[in-house]
Amino acid sequence: MKVRVFSQGFLICVVIWVLVLAAQGYFRSLRSTAENLGKVVENEEFADWSRGKGEPTGENREVRERRIREVVSLLVEQEFNPDAKMRLSELRDEFYSRLSPGEREEFVALLLEGLDSYIVLFDALPGDRRRKLIRRSVKAAKEELPPDLLSSYELLDAEEEQEKIGEMGWRAAMKGKSPDQVMEYLQLIEIAGELIQRMRIPKWEGSSRDKES
Repeated sequence: MKVRVFSQGFLICVVIWVLVLAAQGYFRSLRSTAENLGKVVENEEFADWSRGKGEPTGENREVRERRIREVVSLLVEQEFNPDAKMRLSELRDEFYSRLSPGEREEFVALLLEGLDSYIVLFDALPGDRRRKLIRRSVKAAKEELPPDLLSSYELLDAEEEQEKIGEMGWRAAMKGKSPDQVMEYLQLIEIAGELIQRMRIPKWEGSSRDKES
């Protein structure tokens, strides 16, 4: 009996230890991604084209396109985390501010492509659930975003636009918007997508248990 109790206790300790290591690895990964992205974004060799006339050409354009795709790849592979994600959001906005008009369109299009699963999930919900989810997302954003970022997101206080998103869905609400305007949507798309995933997990687990029984 004592051996059995000891074995169970030992297994529980092992499981906890594995979970702790996994969590530490996850957060190290987030910090590492933020650090790597910071090096890419803050690289002085990546010139500021926001006020330039025309678009980069030739080899310069190819180098910048690779850099844009690299940044997008680092951004979209990260799940929402209040600590590292805020740093990533700041870096995303900083990088965007250095792009030419054409590059901004490409950058936003690639980001939306990476968030497509979130957009599809949200748009597939009934209108009443979308409206509730938008309200929850706005509340979460206001609680989690630092003050300096909050002031730059006019969408968080635009109740009419929020209602439009809830009624029409992301894709329809963003139609015809400029890259600058779509950038404001990204934070809410990410948060709403994460909230949907959290709502779906218990349901999935329950259905799995039903099948097993």
